[in-house]
Amino acid sequence: MSGKNPNNQSTESISHELLTPLNVILGLTQILSNDRKLPPDHLEMLQSIQKAGEDLLSKIQELFDFPETNKEEHFFSQKKVANHDGPVHILIVDDVQVNRFMIKKMLSRFNNITFDEATNAQEAISVIKERIPHIIFMDIYMPEMNGFETIHFIQSKELLNNSIIIMMSSDARSFHEDQMNVSKVDGYLQKPIRERKLISLLEQFVTNFAEDYIATEIPRTPLPQPKDMPDENVLKELLRLAQQGAYSEIKQLMENIKTRQSEFMGFVRYIEQMLRKFQFKEIVDWINSRH
Repeated sequence: MSGKNPNNQSTESISHELLTPLNVILGLTQILSNDRKLPPDHLEMLQSIQKAGEDLLSKIQELFDFPETNKEEHFFSQKKVANHDGPVHILIVDDVQVNRFMIKKMLSRFNNITFDEATNAQEAISVIKERIPHIIFMDIYMPEMNGFETIHFIQSKELLNNSIIIMMSSDARSFHEDQMNVSKVDGYLQKPIRERKLISLLEQFVTNFAEDYIATEIPRTPLPQPKDMPDENVLKELLRLAQQGAYSEIKQLMENIKTRQSEFMGFVRYIEQMLRKFQFKEIVDWINSRH
């Protein structure tokens, strides 16, 4: 699929319009899944919504011929937030209010973070003149001035003081490494935003982020490690999928085990508990530790 549609709307515009609400669906289901007070049946419904959203995302990416290379997170520099004895101050620039809300909510369990928000270039400039942020999350697709144009203008006015700039987009085709380098940005985060990827970026740019900034909270009671395990072929397939971050495929694999091998329900619940928080690395580490 390429070129223009009969209404003279570009393929890029159509895909962006489809991905924007899908970003909201997948982002909010992540946030709601972390609610410890959520009844089990509601959590099950959320997981179904998540799976449907992930499947739809895959179809959109296939339909619009998105690049196969996963650019969900990418680092362009080794910079660190400097002089942050006080809070780390983050500016979120995105014309969609719920996108700004999701970033703040995903980081709500961390201490010593303050936020400013802007919906466009002019608002971002006004905010920066008042208080220079340590980190800027900048959406690429915005009306009037896009994210790159906004960054170029801010840099031309020398308004920033070694701030870390992270570009965001729901369309993987907007990832142009040359443009990122020319714009002197420090990172890239692809939407739908995954909480684990967002935190990984902050760990990259904020020294001792996980240790110094995580809030004290009472987590869900962890399930005991299962005693009964499926055969080695299932574990190998789970390992492969977890290494790819394949949420939908892992969920389907667990559903198959529920249907065909109910004696491994403890194993299924253990994996699903990690899957709810997109803890793919933890799944990989756990499987490897058993060998």
